Amino acid sequence: MTWVSALMLAWMVAVVVAGWLAPRRWQPAVIGALSAAFLASQAPRSALVAACCAAVAFYGLEREHPSTRRTLAAVGALAAMLVFFKLGLHADLAGELQEPLVPLGLSYYGLRAIHYVVERYKGTLPPHTFGQFVTYLLFFPMLLVGPISLFPDFVRDLRRRRWDPATFGRGCERIMHGFAKIVVLGNYLVSIEMTRWLADTFPPSSALGAYLDCLRFGLNLYFQFSGFSDVAIGVGMLLGFQLMENFRAPFLAPNINEFWRRWHISLSSWCRQYVYLPVASVTRRPIAGIFLSMMVIGLWHEISLRFLAWGLYHGAGIAVWTALERWKPQAWTPASARAAAIGRTASTLLTFNFVVVGFALTKEPNLSAAFTVFRIMLGLG
Repeated sequence: MTWVSALMLAWMVAVVVAGWLAPRRWQPAVIGALSAAFLASQAPRSALVAACCAAVAFYGLEREHPSTRRTLAAVGALAAMLVFFKLGLHADLAGELQEPLVPLGLSYYGLRAIHYVVERYKGTLPPHTFGQFVTYLLFFPMLLVGPISLFPDFVRDLRRRRWDPATFGRGCERIMHGFAKIVVLGNYLVSIEMTRWLADTFPPSSALGAYLDCLRFGLNLYFQFSGFSDVAIGVGMLLGFQLMENFRAPFLAPNINEFWRRWHISLSSWCRQYVYLPVASVTRRPIAGIFLSMMVIGLWHEISLRFLAWGLYHGAGIAVWTALERWKPQAWTPASARAAAIGRTASTLLTFNFVVVGFALTKEPNLSAAFTVFRIMLGLG
């Protein structure tokens, strides 16, 4: 299910209208109840999993000063749920023959639940109720494609939200921009027109054809995902919430580290906070934190060798960039503004092509097919 459907638009209107027309003291509860009702009506299995996540995260810890043991147990249980469903073990146990599907929204509310448990252990959460936590976990705009917003920010917006026509108007504009990305740029220009042009102009066995197909895949992915994020952020604005941005012109990033500060920002920020920093702190090896973070990002999308390889590919890119930044001689400093502009342009182009070539790992069904694409792009096959 995506935002581009009459059913989703109907639910959006219902949640927004009810969220403002209900008596003010009941508005958060109405938004939370409708979010839960949407999930239960569209994906009952996911609603059950979400209920388990909520119970583990909220009631699995002591109310005051949660212990390390119970915190680790709660994080482990939540992570195990993610892995269990992403590996398709639920389908194996049920004897289902069709391809297993991850419960709707689990990839997002699962990480929000882990964030909540860790921050509760650290004592950084504002005072709140179970109902406020459930509303955060199942918040309607964030269910399908995130972003993975932080609980303190959500509670702040929950308490400050006021009807503001200007914010409502900006939310409508953001939704329209998102739909334009999805329908016009992604679905039509890239998926239809660019695909047709590539098929008519470049054989897939040519190096340029293979490269442009990777570019097509990456552009469509960006327009679709950033468009859906725009819609989610816009719906959040209609409800009086400012959700976290998820994309900031990532293809214009001057280096691969900056790319991951602009691409799927909420996920990369989550991994930096809960994977990179703890691993780097414990091991005293930032490189270990880099690779483990990128492995988590890759496997979060899909637990498979191709996404693991994609994560390691980007981890290697960040590691090389980090080493160059640390050891580059002082002579590399640009002598003028023009030289700096040329250097930044070259770095941006290098980063862009590194990212585009890497899409071969995720657009193909397996690693063997991806390596075939690499060989073609290198002129070896």
